Amino acid sequence: MLQKLLRYRYPITLGVFFLWMLFFDQNSYMIHRELDKQIGELKHDRKSYSEKLEKEKARIEEMKSDSSEIERVARERHYLKKEDEDIFIIEEKKVKKQVEETPKK
Repeated sequence: MLQKLLRYRYPITLGVFFLWMLFFDQNSYMIHRELDKQIGELKHDRKSYSEKLEKEKARIEEMKSDSSEIERVARERHYLKKEDEDIFIIEEKKVKKQVEETPKK
């Protein structure tokens, strides 16, 4: 029995080494897979943030060139008003329709 194990000592050693590197090591394949997934998510976030940044830059340029756009943004987002105006803010609430079930007899 020991003779057979000694005969295959190099393949067994390599097998144990690969199992160790695949699952138990600090730099295992599983950890690398999780890190690659996180990198993909971060790249996606970076892309969406750069798209938002481009939209905001275009909006800033539009506001720099048009003073009426500045006034519109100030009124809509920041609720600013002129001295002789009153502002009434009406919030729409989402109403869920509740269906009443009648008990079956």
